[in-house]
Amino acid sequence: MLSLGKSKQGVLGVDISSAAVKVLELTRQGKGFRVEAFAVEPLPDGVMVDKVCQDTEAVGNALARAVKRSGTRLKHCAMAVPSSAVITKTIQMSAALGDAELEGQVFVEADQYIPYTLEEVNLDFQVLGKNEKNPEMVDVLVVASRRENVDSRVAIAEAAKLTPELIDVEAYAIEHTAERLMEQVPDRESKPIVAVVDVGSSVTAVYVVSQDEGVVYTREQNFGGRMLTEEIMRRYSMNYQEAGSAKMSGDLPTDYASSILEPFKQTMVDQIQRLLQYFYVTRPQDTIDHILLGGGCAAIPGVDELLEEAAGTPVSIANPFRGMALAKRVNQERFANDAPALMTACGLAVRGYAS
Repeated sequence: MLSLGKSKQGVLGVDISSAAVKVLELTRQGKGFRVEAFAVEPLPDGVMVDKVCQDTEAVGNALARAVKRSGTRLKHCAMAVPSSAVITKTIQMSAALGDAELEGQVFVEADQYIPYTLEEVNLDFQVLGKNEKNPEMVDVLVVASRRENVDSRVAIAEAAKLTPELIDVEAYAIEHTAERLMEQVPDRESKPIVAVVDVGSSVTAVYVVSQDEGVVYTREQNFGGRMLTEEIMRRYSMNYQEAGSAKMSGDLPTDYASSILEPFKQTMVDQIQRLLQYFYVTRPQDTIDHILLGGGCAAIPGVDELLEEAAGTPVSIANPFRGMALAKRVNQERFANDAPALMTACGLAVRGYAS
């Protein structure tokens, strides 16, 4: 199961990173949404490596704890496979084909572009619309991922007694979130290209989104908040759990800011700039007009200002929940702190209401 289609009901957005499981429930409220439930549950060290599950039971148990703690009653969920585990190709097909004929032809054409047998992959497609150069043809987006990538997500959900309604791709989940984020960009009409940067525990991902074309570029790099935690471990002779707790609480020696935090912030900015430079190499005709900074590391004070100065591009903290109401059971302070890390979960939860 790899679905680009649309769910007909609300689903629980489930994002599994290398460090935590995040769950989010949204409901429609007028033209917007309301946050009904959320939770972030840390994962034991080593159970997810490079977003590949090493221990289904451990991750499933963490997901079950997150669901219970959130208070949600939803049993159907949306999940995502990493963008790096997906092959995408836009192909052209005759606009005269019926649905069944189109599906059959897509599978025939896809076999030419996928370096695996069709039995080894989960494949889905979506008609994007008429081809600009030839109106008698339609552009069709084909997405494929090896079965083990999808099956591992399904197994995790089932271990937590959830039913996976759809398996998306992280880049497309971020695209759903970016639609909300771009509404917050000042002078939106004059700034058509936005970079969404997600700095997680061990991976930093950049998604460049065009208002006209959607996601036009993605790239990941092994860098994240875990490096800061590990440096705290080394400098102050703590174990990983102690260092993580001290980082969150701020209960650290007085030299922490100058000797550890500030150098980490500079390294983080350097890593993001390197990822953005790769974009300019592939699309030299384009200019990024605004950077939206998300992920757990976006909460580090002053890192947005440092990035804006270095990149020469306006930077905002990504908050797709701005303007959303919160249910009474949602802890406002905790949610505000975790919001930048919930971008993928938000995009997945929104999928349940796509129209």
